Amino acid sequence: MNDEFSFLNILNSGQREVCNDLRNYLITACPGSGKTRTLTYRLAFFQKKYPDSQKYNVAITYTNRAAIEIDVRLNEMGIDLSSIWTGTIHQFCMNFIIRPYAMYSNDLKKGYHVIDEYVQRQYCLEIAKKLGIDVGFKNPLEFDSINKLYHQRLKDNKEIDFDMILEISKYLVTNYQFISENISCLFRSIHVDEYQDTNQFQYEILAAIFKSNKKINLFFVGDPNQAIYSNLGGIPKKCNELEELFGVKFCEKELNGCYRSTQRMIDYYSNFENIKSNVYSKSSNRYDKGNISYNYKIDVSRLPEEFANIILEKIGEGVAEKDICIVAPQWYQIYPLANKLRKYLPNIKFDAPDISPFKFDPINPFYILAKLLFTPSGRNVQMRKKYALEFMKILSTEYQINFQQNIDTFSFLKIVNSVPKKSDGMEYFKNGVETIIKKIGLNFTDEEDLLKVYAAFLERTFERINNYNLFTDYVSMCNYFKEKEGVVINTIHGIKGEEYNTVIAFDLLNGHLPHWDYIFKDSKKELRAHETNNLLYVLCSRAKVNLYLYSEIGRKTQRGSEYTATDELYCLKYDYD
Repeated sequence: MNDEFSFLNILNSGQREVCNDLRNYLITACPGSGKTRTLTYRLAFFQKKYPDSQKYNVAITYTNRAAIEIDVRLNEMGIDLSSIWTGTIHQFCMNFIIRPYAMYSNDLKKGYHVIDEYVQRQYCLEIAKKLGIDVGFKNPLEFDSINKLYHQRLKDNKEIDFDMILEISKYLVTNYQFISENISCLFRSIHVDEYQDTNQFQYEILAAIFKSNKKINLFFVGDPNQAIYSNLGGIPKKCNELEELFGVKFCEKELNGCYRSTQRMIDYYSNFENIKSNVYSKSSNRYDKGNISYNYKIDVSRLPEEFANIILEKIGEGVAEKDICIVAPQWYQIYPLANKLRKYLPNIKFDAPDISPFKFDPINPFYILAKLLFTPSGRNVQMRKKYALEFMKILSTEYQINFQQNIDTFSFLKIVNSVPKKSDGMEYFKNGVETIIKKIGLNFTDEEDLLKVYAAFLERTFERINNYNLFTDYVSMCNYFKEKEGVVINTIHGIKGEEYNTVIAFDLLNGHLPHWDYIFKDSKKELRAHETNNLLYVLCSRAKVNLYLYSEIGRKTQRGSEYTATDELYCLKYDYD
């Protein structure tokens, strides 16, 4: 292998083969097989092979966090990121389809901006109240009358929501041949991570682009047993289905050696496979017994003390704090537990969810400004440039704002970095926004649509501050964006793709795992076992050595009934520790 590609030598033969092979691939990768590593090194290979090319090598990830992880890994490898693009499918569509070609959509050609979930909820509740409809716990958009008026309101306001991004993108690339042709010329390769969570709209958008330029290299990687977004339309397509849709041959390959878990752990979580595989351990600790336990008798009130004891025991055995994870199906059980554990273990660090004043929203220009204002200016310069460019693109394409010729990402970041610090975080943020807007040559009062979005962003932020009694001093608000360290506390969906020596899982109860929809909705009942097994598979396969499972007693529904242990787990016959 040429010296310039010697960095691939760190990979095993199977991983290395798919990195330097220019065929189209469908990769099935078991937990711990190095999926993200392989995808990252393949992007690096393309960049090294075509160093002077202006064409993008794309990685479409399911989460923003996964995209950032790939960027960070490439940056640490010293790879030039100028020809690499990473992000979610919605960000991909905004960047390459909607922003450049909005004028060809009736919904966008007179101007538009994207609303967030907060504004969507406000619109729906206002319409429901006007119509006299009690939506209860249902999605308001399931009511036809609300849905109709909601979309009319978006049209009147020149707005689109998150779901419409994909709908409009599909329309543009399938109805205008020149659009798909123009876009296709931008790419050398497209890599789709977690392909099993890709929905039909997303497949068809990518297929339309690819068919306009079949020289694009395609790479789909994932694990059908980890398909935990089927409720959002995720489809793990088979090789022949991809070939039919894209009109090209795919080379099918498995990455099935697990470098993460003990063989005992693999044998345990294989009980939850919906598609049987041949996963085997290649881990250095493959023969360790570890711990696999299941407690369905403990009272919910005893969980914090129980978990604190496990954490102290494992740390005493030499396990790092960051290698311990506490996980549950839903967020609202996690917040109170995290607060109690902090009191039990004041000397232990926790990478636990803090409710931030700023709700995560990477396509809102003011969330991007908040991130830039409250993160250190001297670190991750490439990432800060990426955020700055995204902000400028949003303003120029969604709000038709033209920047002065002397404003580029470098000068923009210089303006951001020059904002004087204030002890009050929200005062600093508001002053920062006003300073930045003024210094890039804009008058806020002249930009009615942008001002409206800013007002909604502030309203939502202060609502969160008041509802959750959040600290708003400058240091606290910087901490909300600070990369955390310590014992991880997260949801099952939140730890997908991650690994820990010790995993502690609780709230494994019918109604939470699986969700009530899979118990009571006729359309979903038959999918219950499949969905639950996939979630349990993802959960258990995060563990390297130790797994502690809890279906606690003492939790009650709103009607006062006792929650019961998740059937698929409770009924499994296994010799637990």
